[in-house]
Amino acid sequence: SRSAALDLELLTPGRGLTQGSQDPGKQGIFHIQEVRDKLREIVGASTNWKDHVKAMEERKLLHSFLAKSQKELPPRRMKDSYIEVLLPLGSEPELREKYLTVQNTVRFGRILEDLDSLGVLVCYMHTKNDSLKMSPLSIVTALVDKIDMCKKSLSPEQDIKFSGHVSWVGKSSMEVKMQMFQLHGNEFCPVLDATFVMVARDAENKG
Repeated sequence: SRSAALDLELLTPGRGLTQGSQDPGKQGIFHIQEVRDKLREIVGASTNWKDHVKAMEERKLLHSFLAKSQKELPPRRMKDSYIEVLLPLGSEPELREKYLTVQNTVRFGRILEDLDSLGVLVCYMHTKNDSLKMSPLSIVTALVDKIDMCKKSLSPEQDIKFSGHVSWVGKSSMEVKMQMFQLHGNEFCPVLDATFVMVARDAENKG
């Protein structure tokens, strides 16, 4: 099956990936909106149709920046892709409204969307080329491998924090480990652990 093939591919690292303690202080912390803005910048997407069409034409020129072999790729550490993201449900009431159901509970579908966006950005951090504004890769979600809830419900009035990093790589696939925490008192407590498998395709998302 496709998922089995991806799992096998992950067993053969195609790029040097070494252990390293995650240091969020060095990476800083993103606001959830910054994640979406950063992704649009990396892929050249725009909410304006004319700009979007122009960006898609520009992406065709990025094919020449794709690595011809695994040997051309620089080694990466896990902490190179580590990022933290804040979802300020408690401190930003206007944002909180977008995450509430009619029963005044947190919309878990929106949380899944945020995890997906985080997973994609983590992979772009792992594969980034500092000399390019746009990435020559298109990162797509291949598989949600696991989601473990440590807590049955989420408070709609407390800030949430996500963290994630690439934990394993194959020739074109990446496994991303993510965690979600929610503020209780003065401490962020674990709420969720997730593992996503992402796949890197070419600039036009064709192969």
